[in-house]
Amino acid sequence: MLKTWLLVVVATVTLSPTTNGIPITATNINTSSEYDLQILRYAKSAEIHNLMDESVDPCDNFYAFACGTWNRINPANSFETITTGFFETIQKALNRKIADVLADDEEGEAYTDIDKKVKNFYESCMNLSALKAVYQDKLKSIVAEFGSMPALEGDDWQEEEFDWLQVIAQIAYKYDISIILGYDIMADFADNSMNRIYVGQVELPLESRSMYLEERNAIYRHQYRENIATNLRTFLAIEPSVARQVAQEILDFEIGLARGLVDEKQGLQLDELTILTTIDELQEKYYPALDIKRLIRISLGALPTDEIYEVIEEYQANLVELLQTTPKRNVANYIFYTLLENFMLKIPKNKAELKNKCIANTKKYFAKNLDNMVYRIYNTNDTEKGVEFMWREIQKTFETMLLSDRMNWIKRETRNYAVEKLYAMRIEINSYEKTNFSDEFGQLIVNKHDFVENLKSAMMLSAKNSRKKLHQPPAPLDAGELLSFTPANILIENRIKVPVSVLQPFYVWSDTYPNALKYGTLGSLISHELIHGFDDTGRNFDKFGNSCNWWDDKSTEAFKDRTNCFVNQYRNYMYHGHLLPEMASQSENIADNSGVRLAYAAYLRWYENAMRSRHNMISETLPRLPYNGKQLFFISYAQIWCSDIHPAMRNLQTSTDNHVPGKFRVIGPLSNFPEFSKEFNCPLGSNMNPASKCIIY
Repeated sequence: MLKTWLLVVVATVTLSPTTNGIPITATNINTSSEYDLQILRYAKSAEIHNLMDESVDPCDNFYAFACGTWNRINPANSFETITTGFFETIQKALNRKIADVLADDEEGEAYTDIDKKVKNFYESCMNLSALKAVYQDKLKSIVAEFGSMPALEGDDWQEEEFDWLQVIAQIAYKYDISIILGYDIMADFADNSMNRIYVGQVELPLESRSMYLEERNAIYRHQYRENIATNLRTFLAIEPSVARQVAQEILDFEIGLARGLVDEKQGLQLDELTILTTIDELQEKYYPALDIKRLIRISLGALPTDEIYEVIEEYQANLVELLQTTPKRNVANYIFYTLLENFMLKIPKNKAELKNKCIANTKKYFAKNLDNMVYRIYNTNDTEKGVEFMWREIQKTFETMLLSDRMNWIKRETRNYAVEKLYAMRIEINSYEKTNFSDEFGQLIVNKHDFVENLKSAMMLSAKNSRKKLHQPPAPLDAGELLSFTPANILIENRIKVPVSVLQPFYVWSDTYPNALKYGTLGSLISHELIHGFDDTGRNFDKFGNSCNWWDDKSTEAFKDRTNCFVNQYRNYMYHGHLLPEMASQSENIADNSGVRLAYAAYLRWYENAMRSRHNMISETLPRLPYNGKQLFFISYAQIWCSDIHPAMRNLQTSTDNHVPGKFRVIGPLSNFPEFSKEFNCPLGSNMNPASKCIIY
């Protein structure tokens, strides 16, 4: 419900560490051999060069200069490959490692009892075809646990026996699935020493309000409706004409729910999205339309007395109106389809596709375990040490920036506290090395043969663990699958988490790579996340991770003025014939712009120290590339945002993603950065060196 509001991520795209199609991997390179290290440098040089189009003037369009051949080499031209980019590339590499780990039959000390349960879950998915004859009956039996589905019962369905609130509460209690109205138990964002219940808006499949309501996104709604109809026919053997009608009714109801959603691009803060209240007050506010007391009592098996948060009251108000105008039959079909969709997995025609689906499904429930298993087997301590050194350098550099005269627009007292928050911030490799998986998964019962039963078992354990949180101190924010994909700043913990996937050898890190490349890639990603702690959302959290306004009024007004500069800059960019949507929240653009400045300043700090100590600076270039270290920094930065997206998905991208497309994550920040123009000799007034520039940090 609110997890994605409590963390901010780098998120989307780019770059593939291959030369002539041959992956550079830890298994075919001997890193103790000087010859092999040179091969690595030549391979990285070739990879960088292959993505460039040097016929483009870097001062005209640096993205086209650095990424000009990306779309030809890595096209997103099918519905099996709808996006290509850096994060997709490293996820594919991670998935290959995960597949090897999950398929490993070794029974020795390499794998714990919990690891073996995860492997059994995966194996049951790979054995999915064994359930083909009984799959439909298994799904119908899940419905029977909570009542009956009109689409299955036809005229025999008994409307008077249907209690929508009781059904969704029972589903939440048993399977930890939130439908229509949900709850979360997690740290209080205003006082993260305690857990609180958050009640209200649920996440919907199409994610954003605009996806449900804007005409330009009608094509996605049409495809979504067709998928629902197909699932109803395939998994429940519902007649095609009935399936189409029910699918339309399900979509219509979900569109009605979406009218109460808040658009994340409005930039609302958590204290604007929530109301601290009591269960009694919520009951009085919405009863009899919404029986909040009964919802919570059934969902949790108890009725807590502590204050709770209502999340987005507009959603609840809209829900009350929607329920008054929607037939119970439609509500019931919506609830039961949403429940069953969690258990529906089409059996692919080939084993490779099945393997990919089964890895994805195993990640959904066991992302933390898989990251930990890969980390234990493939970890190199040298990379972690390098990340820690880089982090300390980035922290010191940002302190210098904060206390410089250039930051005089922020009052000294506010800057002093910013430095305190900076040094309270921690970075963590998301290896889950200290996690006690036995506590969380020790009671999990799985087998190698029945995927549906294993899904039920995993969901039931998740529900049980969720309820336990009510009587426990806050644990680190659990967003395993997302935190496995991208670096993130957990605002409520003042902590940056870096996924194992990013640290796989030879993508952004090798001891033989120039520091320019390492700072331009991983350094920029880490700096981006650091800046999130001080952007238009993060600056509302203190050094302890609690929601708190520690900025003085004058500095706040100056911050807002500078933020408006980014609003005006980015809303004027054209993306395939359409202006980018205007976003009140500029957190991602602020983090992109200030992040690359910070990473470059940290690189210069290292560079100047290396020059003073007479370090061999030849290693700061790459063979056969006519660019110095500073230029390589900017090229490597740009290439982490090289990306392609299927034409049919472009509106989806701009409607649901708070990040601008990769092209503008290069052009926007670098055109605001005089040091970039200096290194590439861009004349004032050129596209990449406009007279008017936006800057915050």
